[in-house]
Amino acid sequence: MGRAMIIICFGVLVALGFVAHSTSMTGKMLNQETVDYAEYTMAKNAAHTAIQMAMQEINQDDDWPNNHDQSNPWVNEIQGVEVALYTDYIQDTADFWEPDSLWLYSNAKYKSEVVQVRSLYLKQKFSALVPDFKSALGVAADPDNFTFSMGGNASITGDAPAGSGCEDMPGITTLPGSEGNFDGYSGSSEIIGDPKIDPDPDFSYQPTDELIARLANSPLTQYISGNYKGTLGTQESPGVFFVEDQARLSGGIDEGYGILVIRSSGELEYEDGSLDIAGNFTFNGLVIFENAYNFNARGTPSINGTVLVGHTEDYDGMDKIDIDLSGTINLNYDCRGENYAKMAAANAIEQNLYTRVVSTENIRYPANQSSDENSSILDLIQNLF
Repeated sequence: MGRAMIIICFGVLVALGFVAHSTSMTGKMLNQETVDYAEYTMAKNAAHTAIQMAMQEINQDDDWPNNHDQSNPWVNEIQGVEVALYTDYIQDTADFWEPDSLWLYSNAKYKSEVVQVRSLYLKQKFSALVPDFKSALGVAADPDNFTFSMGGNASITGDAPAGSGCEDMPGITTLPGSEGNFDGYSGSSEIIGDPKIDPDPDFSYQPTDELIARLANSPLTQYISGNYKGTLGTQESPGVFFVEDQARLSGGIDEGYGILVIRSSGELEYEDGSLDIAGNFTFNGLVIFENAYNFNARGTPSINGTVLVGHTEDYDGMDKIDIDLSGTINLNYDCRGENYAKMAAANAIEQNLYTRVVSTENIRYPANQSSDENSSILDLIQNLF
């Protein structure tokens, strides 16, 4: 029996030895898997970081993607990981205003493999911040912050001009609860549209305030004041014009194109007697009254496009915005004015707006048989082309 016990004990010791060895091997495997996962995560993060760095380069140089396609990747070392990034730029030539597509392929080295992160950005001109034209007149102000009156032969027309290709729109778009503010019109004045007044819960002055803030700092924005005798843009080259003080249009200005902004206490006065073509002044595009509490549109001008009245979030409302349409002013919705406004914004801010649509990650490509951990990232991504 003693011998039998010795045999049993020997068997237990052997079994325990196998268990210990197995546990040790399992620990080593777990440690190795942890190291591998950590290295893989570092490679993936480096690929993401490269895309962020590339977007910073693109914001400074819009031509950067054209210089880093598959034949000439941008190579860098990020957190000790080799990364090569290349681009694929797809331009929409059918429509100038449709966004282009920009693919960024960021490839990071992981052992003898490649970890790739792909991101798709839509590239739009700065004009993307120009608000959609919803009506002839849009009042995006709180009901308690504005008053409205209209008299004489003034008109607000949301119907599309004949042959314009535009759709009919409301005469006035405003916030719900503001409908009663527009009861004060008299004489031969009229509001035309279907409906005449449209309370839109989604109507907002944002991001128009951001648009104005950007345009205000553009060296190509022209500030007008006093007796202004210059130009107000052309059909081929619409401009951006700001009024922050009293301004009087005089001296042969009969037409303008682009964006006209009247801010704070800015007041725009149209004087018939000093115009070469009295009564025929027309502005085509977007006219914005921001925090402007003196919107006195008298005389005989016409605005073809849209007029937007609103206030910034920090506007205290102590001075109500007073919208007074008199004389024979005509506010006419025209979708063609939206393009003039977009062209003006794009010309004033020579910068594109990039919006990320989608990103995919965790894509691993094994290298070919001749590759090893000493291969450079450029050698490894040759398999991807």
